[in-house]
Amino acid sequence: MEYWMKSEKEKPYKYLAMISQIGISVLVPVGIMIFIGKVLDFYFHTGNMVVIILAVLGVMAGLRNMYVIPLRLNEQAQKINETNKTDEDRAAEKKRAQEYRDQIKKEDDNENDTDF
Repeated sequence: MEYWMKSEKEKPYKYLAMISQIGISVLVPVGIMIFIGKVLDFYFHTGNMVVIILAVLGVMAGLRNMYVIPLRLNEQAQKINETNKTDEDRAAEKKRAQEYRDQIKKEDDNENDTDF
């Protein structure tokens, strides 16, 4: 019971940390690319062309991070969930999957019977 209470108290902080991590991982590539673009524009006297190009690349990298980080966190959560399952949970999951396959097979057989 004590473990459950501890994990419930930590949950908002985990979500806050995840949101912060995503925000930082979007802003940092953009900021770094803009800084590099400004330095390159200063040395090569290219106006703002390099800044714009690198800013677009930074935004693309940030959007990629915004997509990849939740996927990784989800995979980690699924691995943790899988290791915490009991044998009864696994057996019940297999039974539900088999019932679902049987139901789909029955529906497919019914559809084939009505076709001429």
